[in-house]
Amino acid sequence: MKTTLSERLIQAMSARNISQGALAKAAGIAQPTIWRLVKGQAKGSTKLVDIANALSVNVEWLANGSGDMDSNQGERNLLALCKNATQTSFFPVELWSDSNRPTGEFIYAPNSIKSKTCQAYILKRNSGCAEAPAGTIIIVDIDEQPGNGDLVYAHVNGGYSVYRFVEGGPIGFLSVDDKRVPLLEASSSGDIIGVVVFLLRDLKRRK
Repeated sequence: MKTTLSERLIQAMSARNISQGALAKAAGIAQPTIWRLVKGQAKGSTKLVDIANALSVNVEWLANGSGDMDSNQGERNLLALCKNATQTSFFPVELWSDSNRPTGEFIYAPNSIKSKTCQAYILKRNSGCAEAPAGTIIIVDIDEQPGNGDLVYAHVNGGYSVYRFVEGGPIGFLSVDDKRVPLLEASSSGDIIGVVVFLLRDLKRRK
């Protein structure tokens, strides 16, 4: 069955578990552009290559439905995918451990989010935010200031995880998707490591 660009974009975003805002940042474009494409209000964009690269999908599939969403069949190893990315489209980001220490390993992120202050992490457990379950690779910019609704990587109660930033109070609050969990007040002692500027889930293809 022939699909629309909107349907394919929604499918890819769901498979990668990435939000419109995160995709816009990763692709280096305005969020309203992603919104119009998702809603079917735009039939195309000159930024489709950037969007496809940010989602790690075939641009031909995204643009017109030709071929497979992924270039390879079978289970994909996301870390290997990042390591084997072409140097022209991606830049190296050092991978940090879940105890917030550099590992000496590198993965590759889209050039559209390139910054000297990016750090990469692999989430070992579900974060409480739908966009960042266990197994997600996140790229964090430690110099970017969070805005309301942004995902941030933070140190809370002795552990590191992804939270949603909520403006308010002296510095702001940290939240998760479960509304029964109360807001956590961010402290000035460096709870927030940085803003999540790119995230991508490992993917198992289903035939």
